[in-house]
Amino acid sequence: MSRRTRKPAESDYIAEVRLNNGDDLHRYAMPGWLYRGHRKADWVIESSIERCFTRENIPEKERYSLEQELLRDFKRAYHQYAAHVPGDSAVIEWLALMEHHGAPTRCVDFSYSIYVAAYFALEDADADCAVWAINGPWASKASVAALRKAGKKGVETFLKPTVQEQESIAAEAFLRTPHVRCAVPVNPYRLNERLRTQKGIFVVPGDCRLPFMENIQALPHYQSADNVLKIVIPIGLRRTLLRQLYHMNVSRTSLFPGLDGYAKSLGVYHPSFEPVKW
Repeated sequence: MSRRTRKPAESDYIAEVRLNNGDDLHRYAMPGWLYRGHRKADWVIESSIERCFTRENIPEKERYSLEQELLRDFKRAYHQYAAHVPGDSAVIEWLALMEHHGAPTRCVDFSYSIYVAAYFALEDADADCAVWAINGPWASKASVAALRKAGKKGVETFLKPTVQEQESIAAEAFLRTPHVRCAVPVNPYRLNERLRTQKGIFVVPGDCRLPFMENIQALPHYQSADNVLKIVIPIGLRRTLLRQLYHMNVSRTSLFPGLDGYAKSLGVYHPSFEPVKW
């Protein structure tokens, strides 16, 4: 699927670094930070529903109601495909299930692991790629402050480790007006297999009518490298980093358990690509 690229304005400035060698990546593995890999370095961060809105030319004023309609339809049909049906108030779990199965949602996939994100950036890269990094505690605190200022109740729970209470609080934060520009790191109380194996976490924009980048840029000090950073990986480092990740057991085999994951991994990196010279 295509991603949006454009020449950034001065107000869009995001701190950026470029790796010089394979060991540089380790410098940016920071506790509490959240990472997302892009196979093109010039892609901006977008949610799947944002791409849907753009592709289908949905006017901004209609986007919120369309999100509600898609969520409603998914809830009505889900019981036909699965035995466990989340409670109606489990908003984050519903959105996570939709995202997992390919429905457009406002949830944006990140990982606590820079190495998982780097693998996704490198796997199909044919030019410079990138890992986006967001300071999780900063995003949480700044987003909660914005939500509280707008009168949202109970949002302090997003500053705590994941608890079931966050599911119903998310309905107030995300699915009811007023719309608040922010970017909240959050996970469902019940993790699915992919979130667990990929050390996954969602960053959820508070206002789905607007691009993800406008939500994150509404938070104070987003231009600081202490909060948001784009790590560009030159295409010349692809083989080196994939080799390192392979020996760290970070590959499609581990990230997507099962035969399909293993089979695809064979075409991404295999030691036979670099036979040992005796």
